[in-house]
Amino acid sequence: MKFLEIGPYPPPNSGWSVRIKFLKTAFISKGHDCRVLNLGKYRKIKSSEYIDVQNGLDYLLKLILFRLKGYHFHIHMNAQAVKGPILSLAALIISLLTFERAAITLHGGVKQLYFPRENGQKMYWVIYLNFLFAKLIICNNEPIKSEIVRYGLLLNKHKIFPIQAFSVQYLDCSEAELPEKITNYLKFKKNIIFCYMVLRNGFYIETLIDFLERLDSDVGVILTGIREVEDDDVSEYYQKILVLKEKKIILTVGNLDHDQFMTLLGKSDIFLRTPVSDGVASSVLEALALKVPVVASENGRRPQSVITYQADNAEELGSKVKDVLINQDEFRKKIIKPDVKDTVIDEIELLIKRYSFHK
Repeated sequence: MKFLEIGPYPPPNSGWSVRIKFLKTAFISKGHDCRVLNLGKYRKIKSSEYIDVQNGLDYLLKLILFRLKGYHFHIHMNAQAVKGPILSLAALIISLLTFERAAITLHGGVKQLYFPRENGQKMYWVIYLNFLFAKLIICNNEPIKSEIVRYGLLLNKHKIFPIQAFSVQYLDCSEAELPEKITNYLKFKKNIIFCYMVLRNGFYIETLIDFLERLDSDVGVILTGIREVEDDDVSEYYQKILVLKEKKIILTVGNLDHDQFMTLLGKSDIFLRTPVSDGVASSVLEALALKVPVVASENGRRPQSVITYQADNAEELGSKVKDVLINQDEFRKKIIKPDVKDTVIDEIELLIKRYSFHK
């Protein structure tokens, strides 16, 4: 069978781009043909790992080409931005016009910018049509499934399948050599907080900066994922990030591969997670699996033993971090490791089964 995964592909090695890479590998290992149409940060760079996308027209032409070649579409989206659901809907429509309904995986939690229904706003119809046109919808858990069903009329609950994004592949890693600037930074800081951060709305950058400006000098914070500003209305915070970097309060490290990410995570005293739109978050589960304490914004879906704070409360964040650093051993002993299954195989087997029969 032929499958086209549509969504972001590493680098960076984060979130659902890693999941898409695992899905591609699993499809191929089962003897199927799987390609990835990359909608991620480096989509314009040509690579043997994925199909590049140069612009909107190029995207549409490649969708048509792959459908004519017999590829089944598996589209990845969330409701945290405008562009993603629109690109997803375009792929769904092209699939319909070529006499097949595509599959969707909805990433993220129940608190997204345009999801659930009451958050729909200007994107309501775009997201609703995504759900309506899809052959099947994969999401993280039952509460998200319930919110998808509630999004609008005619949404069949029997085509929605909760499959946890976290899988055994996330823990399949080796000790990696870290860049020299990281090893040097680790040497002169007593404690290390590790955090994945993107300069866009939803990551509570103002709260993070407020917290960082009050931090003790012997505590270091390593931020990965930082690139250029992605939203104009958070651009002012980029200069503050640069000041904190010059003072060596933080270290920004750009993209890390999966082995490097896990190696650094294992050397950290705290993993910090700031968004609320992410649901459980694979990186949170990775940290818990390594017995690293997690301090994360409260979103109603954090696993047991995660220490939570209100996402916009820098003072509470600081208090929780201080408590964990003072009582490291106590918090590590309380960590409940996640029950890890091979959900990547569950996902591809569902897709194979659904496309093995005539519509």
